[in-house]
Amino acid sequence: MIFAHLSDLHLGKRLCEAPLLADQHYILQQILDLLDASPVDGVLLAGDLYDKPVPPAEAVTLLDWFLTQLAARSVHVCMISGNHDSPERLQFGSDLLQKNQIHIAGTFSGKMETVSLSDDYGTLTISMLPYVKLAQLSVQFPEKSFATLDDGIRAVLEQTPPDPNHRNVLLYHGFVLHNGAAPEESDSETQLGGLQLVSDTLFDAYDYVALGHIHKPQWVRRDRIRYSGSLMKYSFSECLQRKSVTLLKWNEKDNCTITIIPLHPKRDMRILRGTLEQLLEHATPSEDFIRAELTDLELIPNAIEKLRVVYPNTLELSYIERERLRSGNRSGSRRRTIAAGFGDGIL
Repeated sequence: MIFAHLSDLHLGKRLCEAPLLADQHYILQQILDLLDASPVDGVLLAGDLYDKPVPPAEAVTLLDWFLTQLAARSVHVCMISGNHDSPERLQFGSDLLQKNQIHIAGTFSGKMETVSLSDDYGTLTISMLPYVKLAQLSVQFPEKSFATLDDGIRAVLEQTPPDPNHRNVLLYHGFVLHNGAAPEESDSETQLGGLQLVSDTLFDAYDYVALGHIHKPQWVRRDRIRYSGSLMKYSFSECLQRKSVTLLKWNEKDNCTITIIPLHPKRDMRILRGTLEQLLEHATPSEDFIRAELTDLELIPNAIEKLRVVYPNTLELSYIERERLRSGNRSGSRRRTIAAGFGDGIL
């Protein structure tokens, strides 16, 4: 049995007011092409399907198209809501969609929803735990008093314990620590705060935990607990990340091969540094999203417009040396940044 683990689509997101729907459609089509070349039995979508609780109509249409394409390929889809999603909106039509093998856990009623599939090696059970806050769990379990989210999540998991004879997969959207160490974040992620941290030891009974929320693809526990990462780069702090799809090929319970398939965006995201003259002199016209870090000591009129002649998607501009000298910070860590939307900014 083969599964693709995806998360953090953030459909409808804009980057410095630049629309990304065409780029998101491009990457979703790339995933469909991948599934056509290497068919899978299921797709695990671990939350933050939309960027906002009330997504624009175009984002809803794009997710509808993607799910329709998956259904046409007779793929089981298991999807949960993330902290950016509206659980109730994501849950809409779930009973009808289930007839097309699309299983949704948007709202959380206190007990996990599960999906069981079978092949020659037996049963594989997928448990779905959407993003949930400590306050919600306290309402769901009024007879208990949870000091931490760990306590609440443990109570949820104990309600639906996995069968040790099955292959067990958990979908979860949240912030998971390993030995007290946090995963590597980027500045595009919403901070969940100290009360929203949970330990990876909660998930010891599961053979694989498909996580969402953190944008950088990474392991929390090698071969067992993984953030698949966002499908695209959503901030300049992510520009060096390599986005990917995680493929799980399962035979027997303890025989799972995990493959990381790289994704290639329609437009990349880059940071350019130098004087404006240097950046223009060595420029190669590109549609990539650009953050320009100028080392000029004086403000240059219409600098961002000059850059946009060769880099039309220049979205941010900062004068790093000017701010370093002004602040007296020789490390240059503080930067004055202009995040200019299209048609905005004169620097």
